[in-house]
Amino acid sequence: MAISISPNQGSTTGGTLVTITGTNLAGATMVRFGTKPSPQIVQVSPTIVTAVSPPGSGAVEVTVTTPGGTTPPVLFVYVSPPFLFTLSTTSGPLAGGNTISITGTGLTSTTSVSFGGTSVIPTVVSDGRIEVTVPARATSGPVQVRAVTAGGTSNSLTYTYVGAPTATAIFPLFGPVSGHTAFTLSGTNLTGAHVTFDGVAATGIAVNGAGTSLTGITPEGAAGNAAVVITTAGGSTTVPGGFTYITPVFPALYVVNMTPGTVSAIDRVTKTVTTEILVDENPTNVAISPNGSRAYVTNQGSNTVSVISTATNTVTTTIATGENPTNVAISPNGSRVYVANQTSGTVSVINSANDTVIKTIPVGAQPTGIAVSPESTRVYVTNLSAGTVSVISTATNTVTATIHVGAVPSSVAFTPDGARAYVTNQGSNTVSVINTTTNTVTTAIAGDVLPSSVALSPDGARAYVTNQGSNTVSVINTATNTVTDTIAVNSNPRGVAAGPDGANVYITSLLPSTVSVISTATNAVTCTINVGTNPRGLATS
Repeated sequence: MAISISPNQGSTTGGTLVTITGTNLAGATMVRFGTKPSPQIVQVSPTIVTAVSPPGSGAVEVTVTTPGGTTPPVLFVYVSPPFLFTLSTTSGPLAGGNTISITGTGLTSTTSVSFGGTSVIPTVVSDGRIEVTVPARATSGPVQVRAVTAGGTSNSLTYTYVGAPTATAIFPLFGPVSGHTAFTLSGTNLTGAHVTFDGVAATGIAVNGAGTSLTGITPEGAAGNAAVVITTAGGSTTVPGGFTYITPVFPALYVVNMTPGTVSAIDRVTKTVTTEILVDENPTNVAISPNGSRAYVTNQGSNTVSVISTATNTVTTTIATGENPTNVAISPNGSRVYVANQTSGTVSVINSANDTVIKTIPVGAQPTGIAVSPESTRVYVTNLSAGTVSVISTATNTVTATIHVGAVPSSVAFTPDGARAYVTNQGSNTVSVINTTTNTVTTAIAGDVLPSSVALSPDGARAYVTNQGSNTVSVINTATNTVTDTIAVNSNPRGVAAGPDGANVYITSLLPSTVSVISTATNAVTCTINVGTNPRGLATS
């Protein structure tokens, strides 16, 4: 009456169906697991009996009782149910094929692992660890992972199948070899993405909730085209066209000359005009994209904006705007260009990816000065006739607040940390300081005659204000909000721009038509550069 049992182990909770094979088993009346009888036995044949194990623990002897007696015992081992702790990787591609480790307890007898109902056979490493190759799946999303052992089915852990990423576009398409260009990538399945430029990781990656857009900062690179690769748990993809690193021809200063309708391109190192670029009628102001690749020039006389390629110093396109475009500002990530249209009382929003106007926002009367906050969330617009500053949300392209400042506000600039904004008020000869958290004026600094334009030093420690009526530049200590120095310049100063290295500040004057270069170390004019007639706005790269 020798017998065998299969399987020879089962869960401590009972319920394991076992098959007992032997001789002379006909008429079996009882199967015992240790001292406990099976709750259910079935006589399959004179040589086969099936039985369901009762709850138990440890190793027990199993016997079959028939009219002819009791069989010799055979060993059956009770196994505790498995419990899973961790998955070494919690997400992966739809194609599967990646190997992951699963840790837990009671895994020695694991026979299969289920991924959302699809079972695979694991490799048992130890009682505390198994390895398994993830199966493929048709759709993305989370599934429950469970291990099946002789002790039963484990608790579940979540594994997420991720669709392969796709990339449709990168903006901007090029930037300096020094890196630090803010970029935006569009596509699908971008959540958790890692981005490289010729194998070098980008920094500051942030992905929107839908996984369709991400932003980051380019690393340094060699001149030429770089392969841009996006990698996620779902796989990798290469961005069409890649990204082109360019070597700037020279540190540039662009000066708008209103009467001849030109822009003077100046080498800031040699302090000489390298070329004159013909734009449109009555240009007034200029802004340079954060990566230095393009300059946007407002043309009051033609109601347009000229776009200049700084690599070739040629106009590549002309954009129609509102009436009398007076000033221009570019978001720090380079994706949007904002134009103040003085006569229309509006701001044109330009998508710099295709240089088209995507929104026109009504603001106050005679908008003139304009600036984008460092975090790109707000645009401040000075309204000349209204004595106010309109606050625009870049998320909704709507005015969310109106701030009352001094009379005839003409220009505005943010501190580098975005905590404050400085506004020149020509009608009241003051500079208003705005707390950007509360959108309130915290102080008004007494200025000189007809303060026209304002610019902040790169470190935010000083504000420089041109005074048309006194032919001076006021230097404001932003820690104390007091004027610490006054610098004499040529007659009727208008525009002001600080060099990116903080060493110099540049001032346009109408009589004569010059740019004064001021050393920030000495607050003295070190040289003047002759430019076109009636110079107005200027910008540095």
